[in-house]
Amino acid sequence: MLLIVLLLVSFLSFLLANLLPGNPAIDILGPVATKAGIAEIDRQLHLNQPLLIRYFDWLGGVLRGNLGQSYHTGQPVSQALAQRLPVTAELLVLSQIISLALAVPLGILSALRPGGRLDKVTGAGSFGLLAFPPYVLAVLLVLVFAVRFRIFPATGYVPFTQDPIGNLRDLLLPSITLAIGSTAIYIRVLRAEMINTLQENFIIMARAKGMPTWHILLRHALRPSSIALVTVVGLNVGGLIGGAFLIEQVFALPGIGLLTLQSVYDHDFLVVQGVVLIVATAYVLVNFAVDMLYLVIDPRTRRVVAAS
Repeated sequence: MLLIVLLLVSFLSFLLANLLPGNPAIDILGPVATKAGIAEIDRQLHLNQPLLIRYFDWLGGVLRGNLGQSYHTGQPVSQALAQRLPVTAELLVLSQIISLALAVPLGILSALRPGGRLDKVTGAGSFGLLAFPPYVLAVLLVLVFAVRFRIFPATGYVPFTQDPIGNLRDLLLPSITLAIGSTAIYIRVLRAEMINTLQENFIIMARAKGMPTWHILLRHALRPSSIALVTVVGLNVGGLIGGAFLIEQVFALPGIGLLTLQSVYDHDFLVVQGVVLIVATAYVLVNFAVDMLYLVIDPRTRRVVAAS
């Protein structure tokens, strides 16, 4: 099923990229473009061939690890992605670390006393954060922490290998911006699951045995309550990638979001197709990993898989 999904995604991305208005040959030649020049560029780039033939030529190259070359820079697409992908990947990972670090304790404490003061505050805060557009939050964070107090830089990026502290400083505001919406969702999901789990018979038995509350919450209640949270994290990857593309524009991060936007403007179809393919592959693999993680979290799923 993974292979089928990736094959369909590759074809649809190829089709949509080629439906973009404009002609790469015109962009390459610029104001000196002539009909003969455009025809020659189309021939060199194989743009004069039928769509299906170009798709299977491109797919054959992908299977050999060749995503093609940029129409404008001549750089291999795989090389361009290798340079930009670590920035986006680090942004996504760091944002999820922040989200889970906030959501797990707040979700547990909210479920411990439903309707309490903390539960009401986190509930209202979660709904408010969900209604807050990320790009507005990004601008506010820049105004407060970069312009007003000058604690963090507004734009720029330093690779982790060059300056670990500077790298984290550059990515902290973008990561917080991307993490806010996820945190609100994760809190609500974990809270609801924890409330149901705390009413189960094995939790009542654990309380009857006099086990400490923290032991019951972390040892017995958190694990079975994490299945829904893990599911949402996996499904949220697609939205996070889209959000990362937007955040990269605001904070001028040299990730695949900026690369994709520029490639769309330049009608650099091969780069756009490469980005879509990589993003789709990452999304599918993350959700496959989530399915496998169920076997670790809930041993009952192992019996279901074995029976099937």
